[in-house]
Amino acid sequence: MKLVFGGLLAMGALCAQDLLVKDAQGQWKQASTNVLKAAHKMPAEKYDYKASPEVRTFGGFIGHVADAGVMFCAAAAGEKKTPPGAEKTMKTKETLVAALTESIAYCDKVYAGVTGASALETVKFFGQDRTRAGVLFFNNMHTYEHYGNIVTYMRSNGLVPPSSEPK
Repeated sequence: MKLVFGGLLAMGALCAQDLLVKDAQGQWKQASTNVLKAAHKMPAEKYDYKASPEVRTFGGFIGHVADAGVMFCAAAAGEKKTPPGAEKTMKTKETLVAALTESIAYCDKVYAGVTGASALETVKFFGQDRTRAGVLFFNNMHTYEHYGNIVTYMRSNGLVPPSSEPK
């Protein structure tokens, strides 16, 4: 009886891990899609818009999300990959959207490569041991944190953000 029960627990844990990965992937798809749609929707002449002098421009937020995505997804993958430096070096809509698109494509591959088993493996993240799943969920949270800034900038410029568009 113990073996059967223990085997069921192991199967249940594996299913739970797979569901964890599926949740991370689904949240990532939603967050990255909204940010990319927003980047496309904001007119090029508004990429230098900022709410006040001490905060990032709209383009700065797009670049920051692109850079952070590469950094966080590389950590989740256990890889050394240098972010493109989009926030500090890129200023045009064209270059920033391209950097964001590349960052999202890289992260898509990382998310797709995580399995239920590998999700619980530890990787170094900001000098600490974290699970791959934890790093991916952090990336999702960070992306949505800045999507909130992006939404405010869009609304301040009379635009409806992607997540508020009619279905």
